[in-house]
Amino acid sequence: MIYNDPRPEHIRGTIYFSALILFVGYQCLNAFVPNADLILATRTLAVGFYTAVLYIYGPDAWRALTAPKPKRSDFLIVGIWVSFASHDAQSLYSILYRLAPSQWLLNSEVVSPIVLLAVIGAILHISAPGAVDGTVPRRNRMALGFGVGIATIMVAVLLVTRPDIGPLLERTRPWIGDWWSTGALIGNPASGHG
Repeated sequence: MIYNDPRPEHIRGTIYFSALILFVGYQCLNAFVPNADLILATRTLAVGFYTAVLYIYGPDAWRALTAPKPKRSDFLIVGIWVSFASHDAQSLYSILYRLAPSQWLLNSEVVSPIVLLAVIGAILHISAPGAVDGTVPRRNRMALGFGVGIATIMVAVLLVTRPDIGPLLERTRPWIGDWWSTGALIGNPASGHG
């Protein structure tokens, strides 16, 4: 079983090391590669990792789905698989959109089911309290009800009001736009300085 591996793992060390490698690699590339290309590269990298998760968890997820009496931990395993299937599909879709941008693709009918797949994964995670060692995840019906209630209210408010957040987002451009001003580097044909 995935959760009973006897090897000691250091979660924080894995997070720190991964974050350091990814941050340094990203910043080294970010100084020279335009944001559009770097976003495409990170989405492609993500697809590779997400697909690896699907492959590794696939047999356990299938066993859990076909078990006559699934254990609580099986809900988590299937939830992981379904969530990463959604992330994988969203990243693949983002890659397609970046390679062939068009309004109909942005508003395609397949986007919502792909996103809702992640909601199913979340439901599976929430519906298995005490699945690991009898304590993880914790049972908290109030948090579940609060989360679902807030989400429902937000959906209704956004669909009814359709707020124009363009001016607000425009104010964030200096902070989240292009930190390295990659498109303005001398020698870059797109900058006009070349």
